[in-house]
Amino acid sequence: MSQSIKDKLRSYNVEILRFTWVGLDGVIRSKGAQVSHVEELIRTGIGVTKAMFSFTPMDIISPYGSFGPQDEDVFIVPDLSTLTVFPPSAIVICEVRDKGKPWEFDLRSKLNARLEKLKEEEGYDVRSSFEMEFYLVKDRKPYDDARCFDSSAFYNNPIISEMIKVLTNSGIDIIRVIKEYGPGQYEFDIVHKNSLRSADEVVIFKEITKQIALSKGIEVNFMPKPFNKLPGSGMHLNISLWREGKNVFYDPKDKYGLSELGYNFIAGLLEHAKALTALVAPTVNSYKRLVPGSWAPTKISYGYNNKSTMIRIPTPYPTMESHDRRVEYRVPDASSNPYLVILAVLEAGLDGIERGLKPGNPVNENAYLRKDIEDIPRNLREALRELDRDNRLKERIGEQVVREFINIKSAEVEEFESIVTDWEYEVYRKI
Repeated sequence: MSQSIKDKLRSYNVEILRFTWVGLDGVIRSKGAQVSHVEELIRTGIGVTKAMFSFTPMDIISPYGSFGPQDEDVFIVPDLSTLTVFPPSAIVICEVRDKGKPWEFDLRSKLNARLEKLKEEEGYDVRSSFEMEFYLVKDRKPYDDARCFDSSAFYNNPIISEMIKVLTNSGIDIIRVIKEYGPGQYEFDIVHKNSLRSADEVVIFKEITKQIALSKGIEVNFMPKPFNKLPGSGMHLNISLWREGKNVFYDPKDKYGLSELGYNFIAGLLEHAKALTALVAPTVNSYKRLVPGSWAPTKISYGYNNKSTMIRIPTPYPTMESHDRRVEYRVPDASSNPYLVILAVLEAGLDGIERGLKPGNPVNENAYLRKDIEDIPRNLREALRELDRDNRLKERIGEQVVREFINIKSAEVEEFESIVTDWEYEVYRKI
């Protein structure tokens, strides 16, 4: 007889199983099931007010939101395949159901349904992975002063070592660990897999790494731009389509090893680039990262292994060309909802495939210097405006959920724009 969830949690001395979801605001939230009642709550789910899906990162309901305290509950119901135990914690990622059915505003359910439909109708499997960049921070300063690719960062760093161990034990396959450009900045690259699981792993990754660092008096900071004059942190998405076990983005006859389907997919991302930016770089802080010359993209362009473009066709590993041919979308950051990132990128790319769009010639020079190439939006208000204009992408993702996203993010923009910063005071106080 298999071990019950309750017995498994007790064997690890875990008292609470966190029923976890990600809101439209990108914030990971949870409700806890006490171990004695965990089996019954797994069956029923736990009630959550719909108002949580009009919440903002400021932890208040958006004044433009569709939901409030008067609205009834939906239920967060665990997907037990995501159960992850890392004592003293345990989490399980949930679907959100309304009257027993997946709720329109649950992005995990929407992504799962889209992946299933694509498999059923077109035979495509979607594989993806994220590159997780973050800072280790102590007292609001970088934890170490190690330079880019500096080996000394690993000499005596118990935090990174423990992260690798716990993540691996939790089923997350880390392929690379990189000392990034900024002091105290690191990157973990996760192996490609089914796209629903790759989104789940973003949630699990953030929860595990935060707990480990906090236990040592350190903060893991996933902000796109936590420090002035230091590099920002992205969450690049690598994605490819597969059919019958073969990578349909691969064509050995092409100069860059990319199939016509792959080029169509890239063209779809270029077509919807401005609207996509709002969904994948969804905070006011995101645009402090997306500045020219910063190794973060600003131009609506693609290129072969070009890290100044918005989309990169990465150089594949030797002998792995057919398996490793993929598209890297470099705008996303970790303030986003990973389910929305994959869903939006997939819909934009599929639109390119369905319409047979062509991406034009690749940019294989410094894209920052190309004044003839359009910029992605330079702030969140501009990005939201572009999203609202892109009716085709809104329809593909779902009009209601995109509208609520805009409602939430508009409140964030307005609060930020009303705050007087230290910079403003210092510059303008003697006028």
